[in-house]
Amino acid sequence: MDLHTRIELFGGPEDGREITLPAGAAGGPLSPIPVPRDGEDPTAAYVKDHQRPHGVWIYKYTVSPTIRQSPVQ
Repeated sequence: MDLHTRIELFGGPEDGREITLPAGAAGGPLSPIPVPRDGEDPTAAYVKDHQRPHGVWIYKYTVSPTIRQSPVQ
């Protein structure tokens, strides 16, 4: 079992960046990944969108009044 997950970020300040994060207890990545905005509201984050066939997860940038933690898949 791989203990890390590859993630590609789309949109926002980190567009196109690929990162590797520790996997959650069920083996999948956690979502959302908060984006610091110098105290600005609403909250910004990268949210899990889908997984590509080669295993990389795609996260899309979103700005929302509230960002909820999604269950690990």
